[in-house]
Amino acid sequence: MEDKYYELSLPSLLIPYSGVEKVEIRMLKGRDEKLIGELTLANFEKKFKTLLGDIVRGIDPGKLTLGDRFYIVVWLAINCYTHLYPIEIFCDTCLRKVKVEIDLGQLEKVDLPKDYREPYALTLTDGSIIHLRQLTVDDQIQYLDYVDVKQKDDLIYKLAQSVVSDDDLVKRMEYLEELSTRDLGLIRGFHDKYYHGVKLESSYTCPKCGGAGVTPVPFRLDIIFPDGQTIARSLGYNI
Repeated sequence: MEDKYYELSLPSLLIPYSGVEKVEIRMLKGRDEKLIGELTLANFEKKFKTLLGDIVRGIDPGKLTLGDRFYIVVWLAINCYTHLYPIEIFCDTCLRKVKVEIDLGQLEKVDLPKDYREPYALTLTDGSIIHLRQLTVDDQIQYLDYVDVKQKDDLIYKLAQSVVSDDDLVKRMEYLEELSTRDLGLIRGFHDKYYHGVKLESSYTCPKCGGAGVTPVPFRLDIIFPDGQTIARSLGYNI
């Protein structure tokens, strides 16, 4: 039976992807669960890219922005498993630790502005221009491989990955190392301003006291591979 594909409304609006007109995805099937079952926090970047290569068409999954990639994670969770995501929180009202179920379908989708363009021209404090782009899945894999070798995070490395230049990465890093901290703040501000994807924040009602609040939503692997009981509840089954 031929697989059915669905067009994705990605938060990037496809703006960072030259020549890409649409991105489509198929539903997960039993044959995909072996790979999903192998996912860990340590191998997530590479394994999930492999999975995307099997289920997404229209774009190289390594070229997806990190915001689009996370949107796809949530899309798969909702459409292939369940919209429910159980987490533990501290209630702001009664100050007790409680379990709540977040509705992933209610998380806010954050799109890039329609007038966003890449490469983005950012004016630094001395009036010079630096050109920037969104970080991608391949960037993240490269960065984590680097961190694994160096055994420490490196903000300059990550920012240098987003610089659009004919220079290699080493020269881009050397350039950034000579910038003022204010200029580095401007570059970080670009990434903050043009964040896109899914906002990991949700309202909740405390099951103990009935108090309402807003909580951060943590990323865990069970967002993409929830337990069977959670799936059953979302389908109206009691197992």
